[in-house]
Amino acid sequence: MPRQRKDGPLEWSIIALLGLILCLGPLIFGGAYASGFLLLISLVSTALGLWLILILSGKRYRLLWPPICWIILGFLAYSLWEFRFAPVSYSAEYEIMRVFLYAAVFMLAVNFLHGQETTQFLSLILVFLGMILASYALFQYFTYSDKVLYITKPTQYMGRGGGTYICPNHLAGFLEMVLPLGLAYLFAGRLNTTFKVFLGYACLVIIAGIGVTMSRGGWLATGISIMAFLVMLLGYRKYRIQAGVALLCLLIGGFLVFDRSEGLKERLNQTLARDSSAPVSVRSLIWESTVDMWKDHRWVGVGPGQFDHAFQYYRHSEVQERPGWVHNDFLQLLAEYGVIGFGLIGSGLALLAAGAWKTRKYVLREARDFGKNRHSNRAACVLGCSISLLAISVHSLFDFNLYIPANGLLAVALAGILVSQLRFTTERHWWKSNLFNRVFASALILLIAFFMSAPLSARFQEAGLLRKANEAEPFSSIRMNALVQAAQVKPSNFETPYQVGEILMQMGRQFEPGYEEELEVAIQWFEKSLETWSDYSYPYAMIGRCLDSLGRIEEATPYFEKALLLDPNNIFVVAYMGLHELERGDFKSAHDYFEQSWNLRWYGNFLAQKHLIILKKHLGLPPLLDPVTGNPYYSDIQ
Repeated sequence: MPRQRKDGPLEWSIIALLGLILCLGPLIFGGAYASGFLLLISLVSTALGLWLILILSGKRYRLLWPPICWIILGFLAYSLWEFRFAPVSYSAEYEIMRVFLYAAVFMLAVNFLHGQETTQFLSLILVFLGMILASYALFQYFTYSDKVLYITKPTQYMGRGGGTYICPNHLAGFLEMVLPLGLAYLFAGRLNTTFKVFLGYACLVIIAGIGVTMSRGGWLATGISIMAFLVMLLGYRKYRIQAGVALLCLLIGGFLVFDRSEGLKERLNQTLARDSSAPVSVRSLIWESTVDMWKDHRWVGVGPGQFDHAFQYYRHSEVQERPGWVHNDFLQLLAEYGVIGFGLIGSGLALLAAGAWKTRKYVLREARDFGKNRHSNRAACVLGCSISLLAISVHSLFDFNLYIPANGLLAVALAGILVSQLRFTTERHWWKSNLFNRVFASALILLIAFFMSAPLSARFQEAGLLRKANEAEPFSSIRMNALVQAAQVKPSNFETPYQVGEILMQMGRQFEPGYEEELEVAIQWFEKSLETWSDYSYPYAMIGRCLDSLGRIEEATPYFEKALLLDPNNIFVVAYMGLHELERGDFKSAHDYFEQSWNLRWYGNFLAQKHLIILKKHLGLPPLLDPVTGNPYYSDIQ
C-alpha cells in the first residue's frame, strides 16, 4: 500500500479548483448556457496547467494510471477521428470540448481527490449545496414562481421546482447524486452526533427537493438508489435495525405523501395511463427514431454531436421541434458513436464496476468490525460514490443529464474518486517518476487542454454577441449587427446566418420600397447557413419563399423540393410547399400539401388549418373537420 503523499500548494490549488468547478456548475444554470460551459472549461484548463507545472517541477511525483484511463484515452482518440467526418463541424466541436472536459476532470479526480479529509469535506459541501438548491426548488414550487434566479423559466416547467437549473429534471439529476453521499456519511462516516443531525436534515430537504421537481426519472432513480443503499446496509449487523427502520419509514412516508398530493398523482398517471386520450409520449417516439438512425450507422454512428442534425431524416410526425437530445444518454452515445464508441465506454464502465467491487473488501469493513462501533470515512466515500453513480445511470435512461455540464462533471468526478481508491488495493497502477513517464503525462495534459480550450476565445466572443442579440428588439439594428458580428467570429455556426436571413426575409416581405434588396441579401445569408450545414432543410424553404416574393416562382421550386427531400415529415416544410403551390396558382396541389401537413400533425398546425378551410370551400370539397369534436371548421373568408 502506498504511503500517503503530503500535498503541497500546487496540489491544494488543484483540489480547490476541482471543488470550485463542482460547486459552481449547478449555480450557473448547470453550465447549460455557452458562457457557463466555457467558464467551466477555463477553470479546468487552469487546473491542468497547475498539474503540468507539478509534473515538470522536478519533484518526485507519481501518476496513478489505472486500466480505465487507457479506455478513456482510446475513446478520446476515436472521438477525434469521428470529428474529422462530422457533417456539422460546429456541433461536433462543442461535443469534442465536452468529452475532453469530462476526461480531464476524471483524471484530475483520480490523482487528487483521494484523501479521506478531502473527499469528506467535498462530499459534505456538495450535500449542503444540494440542500440549498432543494430549498430554492421548494420555494419555487410552493410560490408557483416563474423565475430561475433572474431568468423567466419556460412555460412547460411552471409548477415545478428546478432550483438554479432551467429544467427541473436536471436538478433532480444533481440531487440524486449528492443524496447518497449524505446518507453514506450519515450512517457510516466518522462524524459527531450533532453534525449528523444537520446532515440528516439536509438529506430530508434534498428528498423533498427531488419530489417537487416532478421528475419521474428522478423519482425512480432516487427510489432505486435509496433502496440499494439500505439493502446494502442490511448486510452489516450494526446497521440492520437502523436500515430496516429507515426503509419502513421511507415506504410509509412515500405512500402518505403520494396519497395526499394530487400533483404527484397526476404526474405519475401521465406515465401509467396509456389510453386513447393520453398525450403521445414524445420521448418514446424520439427513441424509435434514434434506433432507426443507429441501424443505418451501426458501427461508427452519425458522428459526435450530430444526432440533432440527423434527426430530420428519421423524424416522427409527432415530433416537429428539434429535440436536441435523445433523452437517453446511452442511446445517444450509441447513435452518435456507434457500436465502437459504445463498446469503449461500456468497457470503461465494466472496469469501473470491477474496480469498485475489488476496492470494497479493502475499504469497507467486515460486518464484525462494524459491530464494534467503528466507522470509516473511506467506506462512506466508496459507498456514497457507488450509489450516486447507480442513481445517475438509472436517470440517464430517461433523460440527458450527462449532457448537462454540471451533472456530467459531478458524475465523472465521483467515478474518478471511486477509481482513486484502487491505490489502497495494489501498487501496480502507479507510474514511476522517470523521464519517459513525465514526458508522456505532460504531452497528454497538453493535448487534452488544447482540444478542450482551443476554440475558447472565439466561443466566448460569440456567446457575448449572441446574448446581446437575444436581449435586443427583434428587428433592431443592434440585434442585426450583433448577429452579423457573431457570424464573423464563428462562421461555422449555421444558426447565426440563418437568423440574419430570417430577419431580413421578414423585413423584405413587408413589401415596402426597397424590399427586393432585403430579400436578395436574405438569400445570401441563407446560403451561408447552408455552407456550414448543407442538409439544413429550413434555409432551402426560406430561399424558396424569398424567390416566391420576388416573383421568381419557377426558380423557387427546386429549393422547396430539396427541403421536402431532407425533412419529409416536417409539417412546416410541407406547408411551405403548399404556399409555393398557391403562388403558382395550382390550388389543388396546394390543397394536397396542406392536407398532408395536417395529417402529419393537426394540433398546433394553424398554417395548414387556415388554408385548408379556405381551399376546401374554394374547391367545393367537404369542410375540414375538427379531429376532437368532429364539427366542421368554417371561415368567412371568400
